[in-house]
Amino acid sequence: MLQQIAEIEAHSRAAIPALRVEVYDGWHLRFARNHTRRANSVNVVDRGTLPLDRKIEHCEAAYAREDQTCHFRLTPLADNDLDKSLEGRGYGYFGETEVRIFDLDERLAPDLGKDLVAYDPSSDFWLKGVATLTGQDKAKQSVFREMLSLINLDIQALAILRGKQIVACGMGVRSSEFLGLFEFATHPKFRRRCFAARIARQMLADAQIVGVKRAYLQVVMDNKAGRRFWEEIGFRRALYNYHYRTRL
Repeated sequence: MLQQIAEIEAHSRAAIPALRVEVYDGWHLRFARNHTRRANSVNVVDRGTLPLDRKIEHCEAAYAREDQTCHFRLTPLADNDLDKSLEGRGYGYFGETEVRIFDLDERLAPDLGKDLVAYDPSSDFWLKGVATLTGQDKAKQSVFREMLSLINLDIQALAILRGKQIVACGMGVRSSEFLGLFEFATHPKFRRRCFAARIARQMLADAQIVGVKRAYLQVVMDNKAGRRFWEEIGFRRALYNYHYRTRL
């Protein structure tokens, strides 16, 4: 199981890359100008050999130099005592998230609707649509563009239109083995019309055609509606959970 987790974690780091990564004794310190916690946090890739206290202090100093909050993203790959050590240092527990998977075994049908449109991920129109639907300010829009330029995997940028307006969007990032789903959002006035489901199913069908065997996504545990939605799509199995530790 840990090998499967490590493979998905490696894919997700490549799918949502940080602008800069420092590797320190098996830990990846990710920096992306505070775009998201995922892209601005310490991720344990290998447990390493140095003492935990020394490594934690190194991370705290590194993020302080960047004037950023030091977040630790803790998956089952993390050192056994790291969570307790951070709690003892006054770090709070935040953002528990499930990583759900979907094995692409059964034949999936593509979406035939003409209102579902594929874009170049660098398209200003698509990027502005994503920014509007996900609430990105100008600074976050700039970082997101930079992050996309660093992705070396296949990117699928889809949207559903009403007139000339993007009312639902999603991004799929795939390798030969995995498809990761990100940046799903729907305009409040157009919810409950299955738009996000159509985008997701199109991505899953396209991935299956090119031989991808497994899809995954990350959904926050507190997001009950989101968890229910993804279960209906087919993401019924949670492979693992992760959470953040952040200094209070």
